[in-house]
Amino acid sequence: MSIENNLLRANDLLGRGKLNDALLAVQDVLRTAPRHASAHHLQARLLWSLGRKQDALGAAHAAQQLDPQSAGIAAQLGEFYVELRLPEFALPLLQGAVARAPALHEANLMLGRCYMEMDKGHRALPHFETALETATSAAQKEGVTLQLAECLYAINESARADALLDDMIASAADAPAFLVMRGLNAGKQVPEGLVARLARLAESEALPASERANAFLAMGRCLDNQGRHVEAFDLWAKARALLKIEHHSAEKLRIQNFQARGLYAKELIQRAATYGEQSESPIFIVGMPRSGTTLTAQVIGAHPQCISIGETDRFNRYDKMFRQQHWHEHAHRAIMDEASRGSLRNIANEFKTFFGAFAEGSKRRVVEKSPSNTDSLGFIHLVFPKARFVHCRRHPADNFVSAFQHNMNRGHDYAYDPSAYVERYLAQEEIMRYWKSCFPEQVFEMRYEEMVAQPEDMTRKLIAFCGLPWDDACLNFHQQGSTVRTFSRDQVRQPVYTSSLERWKRYGDRLEPLFAKLNQSGYDYATSRI
Repeated sequence: MSIENNLLRANDLLGRGKLNDALLAVQDVLRTAPRHASAHHLQARLLWSLGRKQDALGAAHAAQQLDPQSAGIAAQLGEFYVELRLPEFALPLLQGAVARAPALHEANLMLGRCYMEMDKGHRALPHFETALETATSAAQKEGVTLQLAECLYAINESARADALLDDMIASAADAPAFLVMRGLNAGKQVPEGLVARLARLAESEALPASERANAFLAMGRCLDNQGRHVEAFDLWAKARALLKIEHHSAEKLRIQNFQARGLYAKELIQRAATYGEQSESPIFIVGMPRSGTTLTAQVIGAHPQCISIGETDRFNRYDKMFRQQHWHEHAHRAIMDEASRGSLRNIANEFKTFFGAFAEGSKRRVVEKSPSNTDSLGFIHLVFPKARFVHCRRHPADNFVSAFQHNMNRGHDYAYDPSAYVERYLAQEEIMRYWKSCFPEQVFEMRYEEMVAQPEDMTRKLIAFCGLPWDDACLNFHQQGSTVRTFSRDQVRQPVYTSSLERWKRYGDRLEPLFAKLNQSGYDYATSRI
C-alpha cells in the first residue's frame, strides 16, 4: 500500500475512533518515510488523543521542523502548548500560523484561546470572530460561539455577548451550555423563560451531574439578582449536592502545611536568599478565591509600570515538582548545594521567559493573582527572594457565599460545603501566618472590608508596599478596559462599593453550619491578623 493510501486509511480509522489502529498505520508510514511531515503531524494528533502528551509534543515538533512553513502544523503545535498553559511557546507559533494563513480556522481559534489565557481579550476577539466565520460544522460553530461570548463578557461587551447567546438559544432546541452561560451572566433583567428552561435542564436525569449542577447554579444566579436570596441559596445547595467532595480533606491539609513548614524552613529561606533572582519585579496576590484578589489585581494592574498576567498554575506546578525532587532527609543540604550552582536562578530565568510573553512597552512589574499560590510562597520566595506578596482576606461567611454560588472547578470542592470551607479557610490562614513569620516585610495584609470602606487610603498603602510611585490610575482602575475572566468581572467594572459587605445576612439561617464550625474552632475574624 502506498504512503498516501496508508495515511488515508489512518485518517479513516481516526474518524471512526480507532485510535490505536490509526497509530499503527501511521507508524508503518514513518518506518518507510521517516521524514514525512504529514505523517508526524497525524501521529502527534493521535498520540495527544491517546493521552501521550510528551510523545505528541515530540511528534509535533518533528513535523514542524520538517515543514516549518505549514500553518496547519504550526497551529497544532501551538494548540498543544495552549493546552499545557505554556503561552510563551504557543504565541509565536500561532501568530506565525495566522500570518501565513489568515483564514485558517484552527490557527485563529487557538490564537484567540492563547490570548485569553494571557488575559488579552481585546487581542483574542478578532481571532474568535474569524474562527466563527470559518467554522465548517455546527459543532465547530457552537464551540467557537461559547468562547467568543466568554471573551465578550471578559472585555465588558456584555450586551453583545447576551445577544450572541440569545441567538444560539433561539435556534437550538437543545442548548444547555448556552442556557447556563446566559444564566450565569444574567443581570437583574433576566430573559423571559430562561429560568424555566434552566429548571428543565437541572431536573433532567439524562444529563451528567456536572451539567445539572451548572443549571442549578445559573438558576440561583437569576433568582439572586431578582432579590430572591434564600431561594437562590437553596438552588446552589442542590448544585453542590450533585457534586461530591473528592479532593478536600482536613487531614491532607494538615499534612500539607506540616510538610511545607518542614521543607521551606525559616532557616533555609534566610540562608538561600542570596542565591535567588534578586529582581523586585514580581507581585503575587494570594488568598481564598473570591476574597478580593481580582479587585486587588485590577488596582495594582492599573499602574502604568505594571502588567497583570492573571491566574496561572505555573508556580503551583513548579512547587510540586520541587517538593517531589527534594522530599528526603538531606533536602536542605541538597537545596543549598544546588542553589550555589545556580539552580534557583535557572528556575527564575524560566519564569522570566514566561513573564516576557506578557510584556507591553515599559510595563515591567508583573502582577500574578492565583489565589492558590498561598501554598507555594516558600518556593516562590526561594526563587524570587525580593518578590512582594499581597494577602487578600475577607470575612469567611461572605467569602463562602461568594464561592458557593459560582462554578468553582473541582480542585476547589471544599467550597461545596460550609464545614469543608472553614477547614480550608483556617488552613490557609495558618500557612499564611507561617510565611509572614519567615519574611514579614514582604507580606501585605489586604482586608476586603478595609479596602471597600477606605479605598483611597488602602490603595495608597498598597501601592507604596509594592514599591511603586503613586499614580491616580490606581484609584480609577475600573476605567482601564482590562480583560477580566474571573467571576468578579462585573464588580471591578465600577468604583469600589460596599454592598457586598455582610452579604451573608441575606440568606437567613443557611449559614448556621458555617458559624457553628467557626465557633467550634474558636476563630474570630474581627480580631485575627496574619
